[in-house]
Amino acid sequence: MRENTLDVLFYLFDNYSDVDDVSQNRDVLQGYLKDAGFPKKHISKAFDWLESLADEDIIYLSKPTSNTIRHFSKYEARWLDHECQAYLMSLEQSGVLSAEMRERTIDRVLALGDREFDLNRLKWVILMLLLNQPNSEAEYIWMDNVAMGEEPVVYH
Repeated sequence: MRENTLDVLFYLFDNYSDVDDVSQNRDVLQGYLKDAGFPKKHISKAFDWLESLADEDIIYLSKPTSNTIRHFSKYEARWLDHECQAYLMSLEQSGVLSAEMRERTIDRVLALGDREFDLNRLKWVILMLLLNQPNSEAEYIWMDNVAMGEEPVVYH
């Protein structure tokens, strides 16, 4: 089986989601993951990725206008196919994601470097980011419903 960082994260959340502070229990959880057969480099990368979710670095963006177009670079397009790109943009246009959260999402996707990345994995990354952002409860609930296959209610 060919695991990657996202597989480690999935396993961690499926089996140890009841752990309150992952960073304080990092050594114990790393042992569990190693015993489960995950490579050390993917385990370390998974914990680094998790810790980065709490980063409060400010992303400086010009406020988007109605004429603003987000162009994905070739490097970004390598990891985010057209379906993922369109989905991200639709979330931003519908107000679920801000431009800053869109950029944070892209950053976290690129950090994963997952060759099998698809729309379902993108939804999971967005859920994780929203879960770790203050005042994002409504957006998280909306995304959680979407990730579970329910059609969201959109008001026009």
